[in-house]
This record gives sequence, C-alpha cells and structure tokens, in this order.
Amino acid sequence: MPFLRSAPSVFFEDSELRDLVAEFSERVRRDRRVRAAMDRLIGNRWLDAEQGTENFLKATLFLEALPEVDADFLERAVRILGPAEIDALADIMLDCALVAFPVQSAGAIVEVANMLAEAIRTVTLSDGRARKDQLMKVHSRLKAGTLMNRF
Repeated sequence: MPFLRSAPSVFFEDSELRDLVAEFSERVRRDRRVRAAMDRLIGNRWLDAEQGTENFLKATLFLEALPEVDADFLERAVRILGPAEIDALADIMLDCALVAFPVQSAGAIVEVANMLAEAIRTVTLSDGRARKDQLMKVHSRLKAGTLMNRF
C-alpha cells in the first residue's frame, strides 16, 4: 500500500488508482466536450492511454520512479487540446477522484491533474518559438518528476 511522501497519512491501493483511471477513461469517452479531441489524440489506443495515466500518477504521487513521458504524445496533446478541453479533462478527473477517494486522497489526485493541466495550458496559449520553448520546458519537468515542484 503506497503512501504519499508529501502526506504519509494518505494511502492508495494500486487497484484504487487503476479503478480511478478506468472511471476517468469511461467518463472522457462519454463527454461531448473532449471526446472528439481525445479520439484524435489517442485513436483506438485507450488501454495504452489508461496504463500510461496510471503509471504517470504512480510516479508523480509516490516518487518511486521517474514518469515516462513521450515527447511526441505531449506535442500532439498540445496541438490538439485547447484550453476548454484541458479544463474539461481536469474537471472530469476532479469528479472521478471525489467519487473514488476520501477528500484528502482525492485532493492529492486533483492537485496532480490541475498542475498538469496548468502546464499544458501554458504551452497551448503560447505560439511560435515561445511555444516550442515552453513545450521543451514542460516535457523536461514531467520527465524529471518535478511537476509538483512550485519553482
């Protein structure tokens, strides 16, 4: 039963995170606001996307490994998703986390989702050379496991 290093009293079972990601995936597929964009981004590789999301959450929450972040996938996400879709995805994760976990545990999940949304939104709102620079900065930050650092 892994626990958050930032909040040792918050525990997650692997199966709970897996269930959260499955519920998130199901809700994303049903949501009109994001379905078309996610179909373009993920195609028919939903299972791979679910596994990647679960691995990213584990790496970010428990700091046991560095997250695996595909630069090409991140670049496509920035190109395809607009601020409205990014906000909608964060809202869906909030709903799923509040249903799946007690408030303190849900808060940890939501904080990761919001920090990720903020990082991606920053890239989508820039253009030209600034966009490329921001994308490289976000990719480096995600790969280094420093998403939650506030520097």
